[in-house]
Amino acid sequence: MRLKTGDCVEHPQTKKKGYIIQIFQNPACFIRTLVIRWEDGEIEELEELEFGPLDDE
Repeated sequence: MRLKTGDCVEHPQTKKKGYIIQIFQNPACFIRTLVIRWEDGEIEELEELEFGPLDDE
């Protein structure tokens, strides 16, 4: 299922958990960038591809 705002995710390398607070989509290539607030309060932007293959749902 496609990730959406409010979903809980795990960082691919550090395994820390956080929540998606915003999603941006690049209109040229349709790759989405997720803005994530981690449990420690840090906010980071990561491409959706970091979390595995994309779903078309």
